[in-house]
Amino acid sequence: MQNKQPDISLIYEGSVKKVWQPESEKDRLWFEYTDDYSVFDWGKMPDTIEQKGRSLAIIGAYFFEKLADADFWKALPKSKHLSRFRTDWLEARWRHLTFVNVLSRLGCQSHYKGLVSKSGQQISIADAASTKEQIYLSVLPVNVNRPEAFSILGQNVYHYPPIKNNSERRLVPLEVIFRFGMPAGSSLKKRLERNPDYARVLGLESVPAENQWFARPVIELYTKLEDKDRLLSVQEALLISGLTPGQLEELIETSYGLALALFDLFAESNIELWDGKFEFAVDKEGLMLVDSIGPDELRLIHKKVHLSKEMIRQVYRGSSWEKAIGEAQKTASLEGRIDWKEICRKQLKQEPKTLPASFKAVIDKLYPVLANSIVGKQVFAKQPTLDEFVSSVDAACAGVA
Repeated sequence: MQNKQPDISLIYEGSVKKVWQPESEKDRLWFEYTDDYSVFDWGKMPDTIEQKGRSLAIIGAYFFEKLADADFWKALPKSKHLSRFRTDWLEARWRHLTFVNVLSRLGCQSHYKGLVSKSGQQISIADAASTKEQIYLSVLPVNVNRPEAFSILGQNVYHYPPIKNNSERRLVPLEVIFRFGMPAGSSLKKRLERNPDYARVLGLESVPAENQWFARPVIELYTKLEDKDRLLSVQEALLISGLTPGQLEELIETSYGLALALFDLFAESNIELWDGKFEFAVDKEGLMLVDSIGPDELRLIHKKVHLSKEMIRQVYRGSSWEKAIGEAQKTASLEGRIDWKEICRKQLKQEPKTLPASFKAVIDKLYPVLANSIVGKQVFAKQPTLDEFVSSVDAACAGVA
């Protein structure tokens, strides 16, 4: 797809993000976060959320810049917010070579190169909300080696091509999921109900209760480039990632560090971070954090109210459309197909509806309020405080129910 604009060319359009190639900087890509949203892996939903894209760009820029600061990492072991986790486990993280030689010396390396306007001018986080031009996250380009789907013995399988050039910057085809606890709605609950011994695999001493915090964060590894995210063993993750065992260990340790760093930063804003995901790339210089960090990748709670995409999921959860998704995915698996969305649309005649008007009026405030709370400044003017926003959510959700 090559949709030309005066200075940039559209090279990819996803359900919630566009990727542009600036004509003047062939060694950069510009991420445009749109006001679209997606739940249940459906893709673009039928309505939009105001200021979502601009807010996500600001939040992502803030986190990339904060996590690149080695001094922040040096101070992290003294964080009062991390005292709730097991001391021996934390001490092992602070002693690990990844923390000692990488994070606390160099900061977290990433593909982020700044916020820019359409004219290519650098934009500060403080000015990003008020500038009239579209803003973008400027990033390093990353090669994506996509697996090929096959059906063998009636099962859907994916073949990951061997890595031919280890020096190129390429996406690691994994999603790293971190969890600090098991809130209501967590997919972990169902897995533990099916297999209680999985708690031991995660490093937990027992099966946790719903809404229970863990004594230490846990990590799960999922596929990134398949039609549906699939939980992986560490062995399978190593095989499809193209990483060495040492690189995979560094990726996991970096993820632990990043999870603890975000937990600390959100706690400063009185926001609970329960879980989230990271993505990485690798080149001859090593691993780097890619994609973005924000409420679409995290589960955030303040005063028992979700401040992330989970808030929207709760509106659709239990609907005829959500039930049809499960049925369509089951049918696709039994028939060796990957087009479960087509089954949902054409066979089951189910598609998502727009958000209820009363709820949408509230959700339109979510992302600017979060940006202000995280950055610690009123980057978006005339927005409610976090506490005011949460109060309005309670009323709106009562109306939806």
